Amino acid sequence: MFISHSTSADERTGRLLDALAAGLDDREHDVLLDKRIKEPGRPWELKLARFLGECDAALVLVNKAALASSWVRRETNILHWRKTLFPGMVLVTVLVDGVGAGELRKSDLRYLATDDVERMGPDTVEEVARLVGRFPRLRQAGDDLVGVWLENIGILLREIKDQSVFARIARELEIPAEEHAALIPGFAPLLLASQMLDTHEVVRLLHAILVARMGGLERERVDDLAKMILPVWVDRDDARRIVRDTDGEVRRIVILNVDTPLIGEHYLARAFCVDTRSYYIAEAAGRPPGDDDPEDYLLDQCEKAVKYAIGLDPEDELGRAEEPRGFGRLFLLLDAKRCDLAVVHRVLARLHDQIPWLNVLVIPGRGVDVRESWPGNPDEVLVLDPPFEVGHETLVKAVERRVQECVRPSDRRA
Repeated sequence: MFISHSTSADERTGRLLDALAAGLDDREHDVLLDKRIKEPGRPWELKLARFLGECDAALVLVNKAALASSWVRRETNILHWRKTLFPGMVLVTVLVDGVGAGELRKSDLRYLATDDVERMGPDTVEEVARLVGRFPRLRQAGDDLVGVWLENIGILLREIKDQSVFARIARELEIPAEEHAALIPGFAPLLLASQMLDTHEVVRLLHAILVARMGGLERERVDDLAKMILPVWVDRDDARRIVRDTDGEVRRIVILNVDTPLIGEHYLARAFCVDTRSYYIAEAAGRPPGDDDPEDYLLDQCEKAVKYAIGLDPEDELGRAEEPRGFGRLFLLLDAKRCDLAVVHRVLARLHDQIPWLNVLVIPGRGVDVRESWPGNPDEVLVLDPPFEVGHETLVKAVERRVQECVRPSDRRA
């Protein structure tokens, strides 16, 4: 069980932290606490990252210092992301030091307000016992998406036999040199995989992949590794809103203000930890030839894509097709750069009349002010405005092509 806190300058909350950790120890929980691994001369940041990806439950102490702590924000972002993807995970937030629920909702930790929130009462001994009691014997949450994602990356990295390659990958990911001592045989793959919980520059991810290839990873494994880690350049907080927005709602229509459908694929992969059991994609584009009616053409393209994805034949009626069980969430990835948003709105309304469970990720292009021009209810859509420029989209496409040349070199290059 992981405890997130910021108590170095808050003795009172520090004593509460120690009491909670001791109480959880007494109940035979394995408490993962940074204070217990920050030993002089011992690497700890890699271990901390691993804890965040592997813990089965978490407790967050929110005092005044925690509200302003970048470390607490980083830790709780990862924990809340895991909770979003795996609702069975136990995540309890405890308000202390006079922090109120309203203050939490206005802070950078506002996403925690949608989970279990407790306020620390005046009687510390009884309150500690009560909070410790909130954590019964926990079943392992190792089957959640983050845990599976980490293990899958670790499986690929274990194919590298030369241990020195792990240190070279760590340098590409800008892991501090003093942390490299933790990259010992048997643990290095999972420790490196845990670093993928953080967002990285796409070029650094490319370099890590190329180092793995030069270090002996087979071409097929390199391709798998690239699919696993390249989407990590996408901001985690932005991507997770596709799964469930900050207000706890799930929006069936997400509009991603970019030009390239590939960026949409990366956002979905990042949101679902590249777990293809959890989501699948049908792709369509609205580009009517000649004098064809734009709306009928777009609807036809969308219906064909959805039918193919759910196993219907082209001549079958889409009707109110039942959602395939165990398939994950279906996303129609719609390239709408050549479409009027009013047409897109009408087509999606017709599609949702037939299959209300359909999720849609719309790529409208950067030149469209979606919030001003969306003709429907603005509350029915989630609009994501990535902070990067169009040049970054070009860079991501170049990185993908570089990886493909590495994995499957063309005849010309040969």
